[in-house]
Amino acid sequence: MTPITRRAAGDLLLAALCIAGAALLLAGAASLPPPRFEPLGSAAMPRALAVVLIVLSLLMAGRSLVTLRRTGPTPDDDLPQPEGTRQGRSVLTFLALVAYVAALDLGRVPFWIATMVFLAAIGLILTGGNLRAGAVYAVLGAALGAALAWAFQNFLYISLG
Repeated sequence: MTPITRRAAGDLLLAALCIAGAALLLAGAASLPPPRFEPLGSAAMPRALAVVLIVLSLLMAGRSLVTLRRTGPTPDDDLPQPEGTRQGRSVLTFLALVAYVAALDLGRVPFWIATMVFLAAIGLILTGGNLRAGAVYAVLGAALGAALAWAFQNFLYISLG
């Protein structure tokens, strides 16, 4: 399996897992009570997220199927890992995500502050420790966190902290 077909097969598997997760979101949203006072109700956010996940997963699956069809069958040969891959950055990104969720859930850190720190960490990880990029990501994170907190508060009546 060449690196291209391996990646396409991985993308196809990821798309299937995302669609399964979206189905779980839709099933969970169906069991939520109907709205009384809110204009959209408590099930609006899970349903919207599920629809976005399904659409993006279908796009990724379609691209993967086109790639697999174009390359055709290939012999099974174990090729070495391509140069320039950074598994350490992937692990650090995952750990930053776990810390972000833990800060929001367990630490009750305000949403915009946690988002700012999370995006600053992601910027530092992805750029190899470039402080300027980390600062830009932090400013974008603060703006994004504040905008999302405002939208959730004013449109969905959900206080993110």
